[in-house]
Amino acid sequence: MEKIRVAFQGAQGAHTTTAIEKAFPGKEIEPVSFSTYEQAFEAVETKDCDYAVIPMENSLQGSFHSNYYLLARKFLYIVGEVYVPIHYSLIGLPDAKIEDITLVITHPGALSVCEEYLENMPGKPVIETVYDTAGSVEMLLNFANPETAMVGSKSVVDYHQLAVLDENIEDQPNNLTRYNVIAREPVNPGPLGKTTLVFTTNHRPGALLNAMQVFADREIDLTKIESRPLPDRPFEYMFYADIAGSVTTPKVKEAIEELENYHAPWLRVLGSYLSTREEENV
Repeated sequence: MEKIRVAFQGAQGAHTTTAIEKAFPGKEIEPVSFSTYEQAFEAVETKDCDYAVIPMENSLQGSFHSNYYLLARKFLYIVGEVYVPIHYSLIGLPDAKIEDITLVITHPGALSVCEEYLENMPGKPVIETVYDTAGSVEMLLNFANPETAMVGSKSVVDYHQLAVLDENIEDQPNNLTRYNVIAREPVNPGPLGKTTLVFTTNHRPGALLNAMQVFADREIDLTKIESRPLPDRPFEYMFYADIAGSVTTPKVKEAIEELENYHAPWLRVLGSYLSTREEENV
């Protein structure tokens, strides 16, 4: 069986690796690591990889805005969605002891949810931030100092022969990240799917209200809407929306057509897909 090549940003063993496994249960997969999210998207565009698995939103920190911009720019589609509980561990070299740690390496997202724990560590270590878990692992291995530790997923340990010094160190236990599966072609998830779209509105009073009315009129659940600045038009915005239902559902199709024809100068459907959140009860 030919392996499915799945692009992701980060290190082997990071939380995205878990998301990939959840997105393709029972499949032969080959995770392919890239330094940036844009490189992961481009790997799918150029057919170097079959899919990408990309974090889109964290329950404590909010949306990954750069990835929403990438979705709007690239001609790729969301074809699936998985939720991963996020747990962080303090990780060091095999001979490290927690009471001796003087430096902790972490990416800013992990720092923001583990800050209280790190402040209360016995050695009051210095905190150094890096771009991602991959950078933390690289620095930890390069320093080769038992007084240095990093914050990351404990599954990183098995990939890099490291040690878990403490686990579940996040300050808030209910921490989830929502990941999207990205592909070159859209899918039809059936009536139980959800749809994500991005659009602009006319720059006049009531424009967004009128745009959203197309869903209310048809009793379509609007589960999320978020505005982001238009990069080339200061103080004007585009809107990302998640709605219940697939574009193949007649009322959803009608609503999007009305939105595009009368209220949205520019609109793109980013995909209809199934989400695993409900069936996993996370």
